[in-house]
Amino acid sequence: MHKKPGFILFLLFSILSMCSVLLSLYFAQTVMYRQLMTTLIMQQRTERLALGCVSLATNIITVIPEKDAKKSAPKKSDASPDNETLLKQMFPYFNKQETFQLTEKDDGIDAKIFITIGSEQGKLNLNSLYDIETKKFIDEGKPSDRKKICVWLFEKIAQITKTTTLFPAFEKHMSEKKTDFNDVTELLTIKEFETVFQGRVFLNFDNTAQQENIFLTDIFTVSTEQETISPWLFSYSWCKILGLKPKQTLTDEEKNKLFKVSGQAHDWATDWKTNWENLQVLYNKEYKDLAQEIKTILTPLFEVNIFSLLLKANIKETSSTIFTIVKSKKAKNNLIGVETMKTYQV
Repeated sequence: MHKKPGFILFLLFSILSMCSVLLSLYFAQTVMYRQLMTTLIMQQRTERLALGCVSLATNIITVIPEKDAKKSAPKKSDASPDNETLLKQMFPYFNKQETFQLTEKDDGIDAKIFITIGSEQGKLNLNSLYDIETKKFIDEGKPSDRKKICVWLFEKIAQITKTTTLFPAFEKHMSEKKTDFNDVTELLTIKEFETVFQGRVFLNFDNTAQQENIFLTDIFTVSTEQETISPWLFSYSWCKILGLKPKQTLTDEEKNKLFKVSGQAHDWATDWKTNWENLQVLYNKEYKDLAQEIKTILTPLFEVNIFSLLLKANIKETSSTIFTIVKSKKAKNNLIGVETMKTYQV
């Protein structure tokens, strides 16, 4: 029998080395797993916080009737106190991002939430442009010719986005379409729209460079039944398209003057300068300087009950953004109910 000095020692060290490698791999996987689980749990908490912001935003867009309010309905020519109150409540959040800092001491969590409120009545209804059955643009040859409006609008979009007009692609798509739009994002199935609006689907305030951009769901809507746009409620993107520069801050005195919204119909050729005390001052734009195309689709009556809410939450390195469309309506006993129409995880 031959002696093999050192063989057992070599074998022992080999086994120990293998065990060390296996243990290292095990601990590395354990650490990675714990980090992944921690991140996933944090992301879940962030998403829940963002969804929770819906309740906060709902309070902002809800006007609670005063207990001592007169039971008699206001005259048609009177300003609506509910509308005035609603506009005052909305203004700090309307088409701009309001930030709230939460702390562990006061709120039970260290986080930031961001709230932006818009109105679907300040956007253009996609289904008010083209008649699917007759395969023609609505009101062709009339003052509110939707074809002329589309040509003008897509040229403005091309100027702002520094691309070519989307009108030919839109017209072709509509001539082949058999049903109305159920969602604005259906436009992204058109290659040209996907190219232009890539990264510009939902309103975004994260990048200051994007402040000059316009956003697909901020231009169009399918959530209203109206064929017009409310000049009180122009969306962020429509303000860019029309060259409006709305005031970002107002004193209480200015709010009291500007938000006296009348219930009567308006002739904007004369009322642009007199309604809300002065829409001309609010938007820094005279009525005569507005494009003729937009003048033909301005609604003469004030209504605001369908809102778009952009809600974002940040907890440490995690972030979650929700875009939701809600509708407020009167329920029994003069209470206000809010119905969620659509929600997107951005």
